[in-house]
Amino acid sequence: MKTTKLLTGVLIASLMVTGCQNAEQSSSEKPAESKVDNKSPYLASKKPIDMTIHYHHYDGLYVFDNDWDVFKKAAEETNVTLKGVAPKTSTNSVEAFNLMIASGEIPNLVFGIKNDINEYAQEGAFLPLDELIKKHAPNIQKMIEKMPEIKASNVAADGKLYIVPYVYSEGAAQGYFIRKDWMDKLGLKTPETVDDYYNVLKAFREKDPNGNGKKDEVPYFNRDGSYLDDLVTLWGANEGLYLDGDQVKFGPMDSEYAKAMENLAKWYKEGLIDPEIFTRGSEARDYMLGNNLGGSTRDWFASTSAYNEQLKDKVKGLQFVPIAPPENTEGKRVEPTSRNPITDMGLAIGHSTEDPVAAIKYLDFFFSEEGRKLMNYGVEGVTYDLVDGKPVLKGEILNSQSVPEKLRQYGAQTNLPYQHDAEYEKQFLNEIAIQGVELYEKNNYFRTLFPPLGFTKDEEKVITDKKAQIATYVDETVQKWIMGVEPINYEDFKKQLENLGIEEYLKTNQQAYDRMKKN
Repeated sequence: MKTTKLLTGVLIASLMVTGCQNAEQSSSEKPAESKVDNKSPYLASKKPIDMTIHYHHYDGLYVFDNDWDVFKKAAEETNVTLKGVAPKTSTNSVEAFNLMIASGEIPNLVFGIKNDINEYAQEGAFLPLDELIKKHAPNIQKMIEKMPEIKASNVAADGKLYIVPYVYSEGAAQGYFIRKDWMDKLGLKTPETVDDYYNVLKAFREKDPNGNGKKDEVPYFNRDGSYLDDLVTLWGANEGLYLDGDQVKFGPMDSEYAKAMENLAKWYKEGLIDPEIFTRGSEARDYMLGNNLGGSTRDWFASTSAYNEQLKDKVKGLQFVPIAPPENTEGKRVEPTSRNPITDMGLAIGHSTEDPVAAIKYLDFFFSEEGRKLMNYGVEGVTYDLVDGKPVLKGEILNSQSVPEKLRQYGAQTNLPYQHDAEYEKQFLNEIAIQGVELYEKNNYFRTLFPPLGFTKDEEKVITDKKAQIATYVDETVQKWIMGVEPINYEDFKKQLENLGIEEYLKTNQQAYDRMKKN
């Protein structure tokens, strides 16, 4: 639940006046002795200053640490030292954000979700950034000009930008994997179409490729039952909101979705889909591959490709390899997931910040070549070395259980504003993963992703009220259909969606999308 709004009209006016007066002023704090070269191109302030930051993410998994090496290095370059103020003991990021807002003491920099930032910004909690960026943040401005959709998707309903977003990299994230060793044993070719894929899965089920004399193979499995929805693309359907030109549509309302459900129910009945796919959980890959039972899945390239090496002593000859998405019934190869550069999170500048120019210059540093390298790779000599002019991660980083998590211990690879670079991942991906990523990216199998939208207060209420009900109904009904608990009655399904307000839900999303397009 949102906290009760604290900023009354009179207070808002006074806060905004203060913000405007401070827009071109420097901090009046007495500076400490500077260690920064005043000729540095990244100076945000001529004198060293401190700024407070509220960064509390993933329910306390990531909270700003004053000792992070990345931000100590940033301070050396910019003359701005960040001091974290978010409670490290809190395990609820939404609650931590709301309590900060309710206190009335807004830090200089505040991490949050776009819709929350925009809502409170229009009440005076945060400063508009459009002019600050144009005048003082050339790297952010360059990014906006190159990727206008970034700004368009983040502006508030009043047309102003209040958030500097985290910009993710584009490219492949997940893809299809299959047991090549099983296909070789059965004399099968890599499936090229959805019918081929069905036939390969059928052979996995019936011809004992694991050689134990039992019909225990599970042709298709997944770590999350909700991912099964992604397979509807094999029949030309969409599992959620999507764009048909500039029109917002909902995939489950389309006839192709009914066809997909009929086929998935058939696959499930024939034992081609894990009978426990909706309940098995996150350890499904470990169990299915570790026990030589699983034949195919869709999952992340980086982690899924690692099983061949991890299980080489337990499952002899395991070759779990990426393949292109099978052609669907419309003759198209579609991967429903990809990296989306547009995120819904970033930093805002608090209304009472004494030197907003220094604040935006500081944030601009992270969109420079040097700042981007710092956030992606960490600190030279600490987490990486330059080799032939390129950053190469150190052995202790590459050999850690999770390279991104290891880098986050230094402050790199967080979701604070910068432009992510997926190239760093190629240093720790194995050859199989790299081949999968390159296969999907070279052929651009990706479906156009539905953009994250910004909503007005009234629109947010509609979305909140309708979205959960619609999603719950679709998930529960789909599960019943696929498992054969209920016959597929598509007309009743659509009527119930209409009763739940699907038309208002679509209309509200359409309004937000149209507004984004105008920006």
